Amino acid sequence: MQLDWNQLNQGGKLDKVLNTLPYPADKDEVVIHVQQSGADSQIIAAIEQVLPDQTFKSAQDIKNVMQRGAQVRR
Repeated sequence: MQLDWNQLNQGGKLDKVLNTLPYPADKDEVVIHVQQSGADSQIIAAIEQVLPDQTFKSAQDIKNVMQRGAQVRR
């Protein structure tokens, strides 16, 4: 899957969702929160594929991993 953070972010929507997540949060908590926010299946699939099974301290941590994932898969 080729990732484009700007496309996944959909005008800042994903940023807003990630900023409302209580941190620290693990991958499963991130996925559940994003699903509950009503995110589309492409975003959920990208998060499930790219995020490692670890605990994240902030929305920026998640964004950094997602952006690195996008660069690796190009």
